[in-house]
Amino acid sequence: MIRGAIFDMDGVLVDNARYHIRAWKQLGKELGRDLTDDQVRSVFGQRNSEMLQALIDKGLSPDEAARYGDRKEAIYRGLIASELMPVAGLTGFLGELLEGNFKTAVATSGPDENVALVVDGLGLRPYFHVIVTGSEVSRGKPEPDIFLLAAKKLNLEASECVVFEDSTSGIEAARRAGSPCIALATTHSHEELKASPVFRIVDDFSGLGAADLR
Repeated sequence: MIRGAIFDMDGVLVDNARYHIRAWKQLGKELGRDLTDDQVRSVFGQRNSEMLQALIDKGLSPDEAARYGDRKEAIYRGLIASELMPVAGLTGFLGELLEGNFKTAVATSGPDENVALVVDGLGLRPYFHVIVTGSEVSRGKPEPDIFLLAAKKLNLEASECVVFEDSTSGIEAARRAGSPCIALATTHSHEELKASPVFRIVDDFSGLGAADLR
């Protein structure tokens, strides 16, 4: 029985892939790398340290990775701060979940500063019982750790929680956690997501209700 809903943040609460892509490409230019949109999309959902190894240099030291990751996120926040908007239908859907006594969580690989920007900037914090960030787990997506921890903090089994994701690594993390997944076609197209183990693919939250989770 489904009793909870766990939401990734980027590409789920906000349709922000283009801002992250622009930030990665700007960082790449600063570091002498010409990155393409597809290169960045291919590693979405992972932590910055892992994305940096894939996109910039596999030999980065932890200190370098942390510094470059902080720089990329600062670029991203500067790009999106004045253009924040929730994915269509999100607040109505979250309100219906709370009215239906579902437990809700955010589980994101993003840093705390980005969570504050999005969740507080959009006034979403009252809709969530738990917020979990990548700093609280040792392994990032596609490992299931962040979803398992979110479910644990909700006092639920992962199998009792629907995960909302947009990235292929996040979808795989939900599968490994044993959670059914609904994918949002914000970062990847419907066609690209069809090969992933998802229960349903949607453009946004319009038309979704608590009954869909039950």
